[in-house]
Amino acid sequence: MDSFVVRLEKNKSTKRRIWERDIWEIEGKFSSTYRHRIVRRLLKSYSELNLSHKFVSEGSILSDRGSLRGREWISSLEFDSKGIYLASVTSTGCLKVHDYESLCCKCASAQMKDGRKKNDFRDEAKPIVEISTREKLDAVRWNPTNQDEIGCVSERNGKVLLFDIGYESSKPSQVLERKLNPSEQEDMEHFGLSDLAFSSGDKFRLLACGLDGNVHMWDRRTGKFSCSVTSDLFDSRPLSCLQWTYDEQIVYAGCKTGNVYAWDLREGRTSTAFLSHNEVYRPPLETITIASLLEDISSLKAQTEIISSGVQSVNLNPSCWYQLAFHLNNGWSGVLNLNSKKVTHIHCPPPPWMTRDSPTASFYHRKPAWLPSVSIYVAGSALDYGINILDFSPGYKSSCYVDSDSDGMQTDLEENDGHLHSKMVQVSAPVVACTAHPLNTSFVGGTEGTSLALIAQKYESTSGEGSPSDGSLSWAHI
Repeated sequence: MDSFVVRLEKNKSTKRRIWERDIWEIEGKFSSTYRHRIVRRLLKSYSELNLSHKFVSEGSILSDRGSLRGREWISSLEFDSKGIYLASVTSTGCLKVHDYESLCCKCASAQMKDGRKKNDFRDEAKPIVEISTREKLDAVRWNPTNQDEIGCVSERNGKVLLFDIGYESSKPSQVLERKLNPSEQEDMEHFGLSDLAFSSGDKFRLLACGLDGNVHMWDRRTGKFSCSVTSDLFDSRPLSCLQWTYDEQIVYAGCKTGNVYAWDLREGRTSTAFLSHNEVYRPPLETITIASLLEDISSLKAQTEIISSGVQSVNLNPSCWYQLAFHLNNGWSGVLNLNSKKVTHIHCPPPPWMTRDSPTASFYHRKPAWLPSVSIYVAGSALDYGINILDFSPGYKSSCYVDSDSDGMQTDLEENDGHLHSKMVQVSAPVVACTAHPLNTSFVGGTEGTSLALIAQKYESTSGEGSPSDGSLSWAHI
């Protein structure tokens, strides 16, 4: 009977393949591997869309105090919270606000016209606000609680200029001043303000750092003078940049000698401390020396001599709160892990003074920026006419990742696993400052020649003739 029995073999269980394409819709989040793969593709797609304009104003002054050998540059620029308007300031004191969408559309459509010259766009994209302050401007910021208000500071004076773009006026709506010590009255020029930041929860509160080594705080309800001061009384050095944490409890400030200071603004006090007219000096919560942290990376120390260099910019990663990016005067960029207090990412191009073609490259105060939704850091190159787009993703998969506990260090701008992790985008002029659009992956660079360079993803035309297919547009002078 056994010969007539059909025995069925037990089927081997097979592992079901995960549907990777839309798994994020089911789990409600992106996996780190998927996010990094998307970042790699994003880096490959960037190119320059050549959006530009000249800051030529009748009231602007080009002097030796605000320029170098007659040169003029965009010192700072920033989008508003919705990416509708773009504010820019120059070394000669010119403030302009553009409608970003109109600016892009007009410049793109103008190129598609037959027989049109590349630089003949002066009547196509005029700014909605144009103000000349007749003083060198070093930083510009939007008030997040009042998108009609813009703040500017200058290293040449200790004032914060506030402009209301809702009114057609060339004069600031309010001028805030820092309190001066009696010893500072005679040498006011050397104690200006280099950067500022608005509070995202209180429209009357803001702070600014200065060349006197202090972080000044204002509560505009108490008057025009600063109400408190934070500083290191034993080691007061010029501050060049600052960054508020997202809860606005700690402020980080970089100095021109290579340190990053952290101050805790709470110290057991309530918000009423900012309403007092008495100056309160708070010692820093922590002092971080960047050069010392870089020396802990044995592989980096073996390749080059590490010299203390001034900190030009500090920025918190919007998508990773414990990553504090820094940019140094020698052109190096890196990431400081606020949890471990170690440098986890680094990009080390040759210093600008190593090349003969850029003798003044180290003079500019370069201001990089983070892209809002991905861990990409963009910084103007001090060597070439380009922008470094750096993959500073958390973890070892980033090409810029370093580990101070091991001897291995990956090389910047290299290809690993067939994918380019970082990229250099060539532009038509040296880039000094960068700002990222808050709602997409495009960003804008301000150049030495007071022009704006738009960097975005490449696109291809589907209409056929009359449209650019290589993703590059011509410069439009406005």
